Amino acid sequence: MKKIIKRLILCAVLMLSCIGLVACRQKPSDEVTEYKVTYVDITEDNKVLKTEDVAEGNKATVWTPEKEGYTFVQWYATPDMLHVFDFDKAIMQDTTVYGYFTSAAFEEDTRTFYILGSSSDENSVLYGTSYKLTNETAQKLVKADKNGSNEYSITLDLYLGDAFQIAINDAFENQRGYGYLDAAAAEGYFGGKPNFLDPNPRKADIVVERAGNYTFTLTTHPWSDAYETDHASYSEEKKENFNFNVEDTISFVRNGDPIVAPSDAPLEIYVKGAYITGWGHKTSQEYTMVYDAEKDVYTYSHEFVAGDAFMFYNFTKYLGEDNKWHNTLGSVCLNTDKVDKEQSDVEALELKPSTNIVAKKSGTYSFVYDRNTDKLTIKYDSAFTQGYTPADTWYISGSGITEPLKSSAFGNNLTDSQKLSKESAYLFKITLDLARGDLFQIVMNGSYGGQHGYANIIDPVKDNITYFALAGDGNNARVEVSGNYTLTLNLDKDTPLNDTITWVRNGDIIQTLPVAYDVFMKTQPDEGSTWIISERHSTGADGMKEGIVEFRAFFLAGKQFCFIYYEPGVKAEEVGSHFNPGMLISGAMIGTDGAYNDNFGIFENNFVCNVQGFYVMRVDFNGGEVKVDFVGYQEAMPEFEAVIKGPANDGTWNNSQRYASKNGKTEMILKLSKGEFGFTLYGDAMDPQYGDYVGFDKIGANGNANSRFTQPENGGNNIVCTVEGTYKIVIDYSTGAPVVDFYVPDWEVIVKGSAFEVGWNGTDRLPSFGSRFELEYDFIEGGEFGFAVFGDGADPKYGDYVGWNYMGKDGDANQFFSQKGNGNNIVCNKGGRYKIVIDFSGDDYVLDFYLVA
Repeated sequence: MKKIIKRLILCAVLMLSCIGLVACRQKPSDEVTEYKVTYVDITEDNKVLKTEDVAEGNKATVWTPEKEGYTFVQWYATPDMLHVFDFDKAIMQDTTVYGYFTSAAFEEDTRTFYILGSSSDENSVLYGTSYKLTNETAQKLVKADKNGSNEYSITLDLYLGDAFQIAINDAFENQRGYGYLDAAAAEGYFGGKPNFLDPNPRKADIVVERAGNYTFTLTTHPWSDAYETDHASYSEEKKENFNFNVEDTISFVRNGDPIVAPSDAPLEIYVKGAYITGWGHKTSQEYTMVYDAEKDVYTYSHEFVAGDAFMFYNFTKYLGEDNKWHNTLGSVCLNTDKVDKEQSDVEALELKPSTNIVAKKSGTYSFVYDRNTDKLTIKYDSAFTQGYTPADTWYISGSGITEPLKSSAFGNNLTDSQKLSKESAYLFKITLDLARGDLFQIVMNGSYGGQHGYANIIDPVKDNITYFALAGDGNNARVEVSGNYTLTLNLDKDTPLNDTITWVRNGDIIQTLPVAYDVFMKTQPDEGSTWIISERHSTGADGMKEGIVEFRAFFLAGKQFCFIYYEPGVKAEEVGSHFNPGMLISGAMIGTDGAYNDNFGIFENNFVCNVQGFYVMRVDFNGGEVKVDFVGYQEAMPEFEAVIKGPANDGTWNNSQRYASKNGKTEMILKLSKGEFGFTLYGDAMDPQYGDYVGFDKIGANGNANSRFTQPENGGNNIVCTVEGTYKIVIDYSTGAPVVDFYVPDWEVIVKGSAFEVGWNGTDRLPSFGSRFELEYDFIEGGEFGFAVFGDGADPKYGDYVGWNYMGKDGDANQFFSQKGNGNNIVCNKGGRYKIVIDFSGDDYVLDFYLVA
């Protein structure tokens, strides 16, 4: 009996939502529309478990699948397993449901975990640590000596507002955050604070909402660890930062109040806003809340001008490497979510969820913050004695190919070159070149206070020509017509709500713009929210004209994408990052020269494909603006032929055997020795003379043997095979850029017996990928034989012997084979050529023989 015990290998992605394709099925009105619900095993490469047709508006069937050696855990709505599938929800489109199994095999966890976080209370273990591992003894979780379970525990005092996670080091490898808590159990005790760099709840801080002495227990299942290999920032070097596990849990017990009472020292809580501080950190008494010890609350009162956006925050301390104490942002963040709406004067406030508070009226606002309830009460009074004095320093800030806008880097690098000249107390001007697609706002005092953008522009459309448009859902203005402009900021003396931006286009762009850039395409994923960033394309490379670069990709209708670009030589790890997002080429920057431009539209800032097909896209930086034209198109996926060359294959670089693709993908099963090799692709989408070379930089993230293939020590783009063996090689061009992945066999089969020419001494292991082995073989009449099978769960030294005991019932040639006596060998009663099929998908092996035409 063969037990299938597969190691769980999850290739997961960080996703907030799953974007699917709706099946549009037009039927007569008297017919019922049905959608297909597909149940898959996500732990086995999305193997289909079953499908069912569900009438529109009905519900999917709840059922529990079984798999030998595994326990079924849960059905999920998304492959990142962040969202449990809701079986009470009506089915309105074709739907995939992802089943998760856990292995029954136990593995001891040898890692050490620590609590890492921040606290504003001097009595907290986390005070002064600022998410660093400063005291291993105090921050270490202790592993229980428990057979069959990996449990780590820590007991400590935590205070209101403390924030923390659990990880194996302060580089936050193998981090376990709020998403590992039972949300229902945590309610009233802990909240989640998302990481602004990554919204995944598993990486969110756990924030204390009720002080106490707590015992936390982290339970781990290392055999089920997985990695977000599709995350834009993933790399093998940083893989442990993308480790996660859907089975791991953090549980807690509140033992009582803190053993050490909270510190009597009040917090230092400050206001920060667009006009009151210009979004700068001001810590003088005027901007600091006052602690009322008798009532145990914090109070503040100040005049706010209508339109000011603001919030409150605090500082805490951390001990730096210089052994000195420094300020860092603390746990207090008072925004619209903390406002007590029942007790506050909400008619004077704009309170959009999870953002800054906005004063709708000029006047005096009074605040009371109760730290025990974590609620902020706001009262309004019309008194406005100080009045409003507009700022006298303003800058243009944004992103684009023109200077000085490009070097402003959206406010991160403001200089005098972006400064508006002061014409009067209420009038400021700047004359500059603006290229089509440039984004900008006007901000005060060199910060992001007092943003003025598209909403402030007077007459963005003149004579039926759109000169400026709204970019996305913020207030950035996007330039629609390139030129040299004079922008005038007109300030109202009473309220910024009445400020305006007027403009004059003086003529064409004056400056000569650079055309050398590194360009990347960002594509909406089929599932999830982490967009896929392409490989680097440099303008002028690959025989292209200076300032031009081309991309090729296959798009389904509805697919969204955009481009980002950088100065040449940007580091790969910075591309698409929060701190260096690149300059955007939005869907509004479509050109006029592409024969297939009409096949694309705009959704928010992105291009959206309206007609499915394979496209050649040309990005052109010449002419003082960026243009994207769709210059090539074919309806079907482009096919190609692949040739592998190099010493690792046949000892030379002269191989010419071609492997044809199907639906943009080709597979080859080859035996590789140690050494270098690469691939050349030939087809309509490739270089017509030399083909396209596929080397180390095209290795993907899905192959289970990719780690065996490296780059040559002296650099270059060849691939080095480091482990000799038989591999399945998959080259996928379906996204318009080649990706190569390597796989080791799931099973290996040795044929043995007098029915074959090799006799009983056969040693060649024939590879099988997936759950089915197929092979055509010549049989000798009257000969005996059997098969040795090697793979997961089989005897590692001798393999599992597959003979008569595993004969199936489906083979149309099974009648020509019989049992040898009472043993397990098989006898061939009619010589000839047959197809051997061994099925590994069930609990037992199943062997069948088929006639070969």
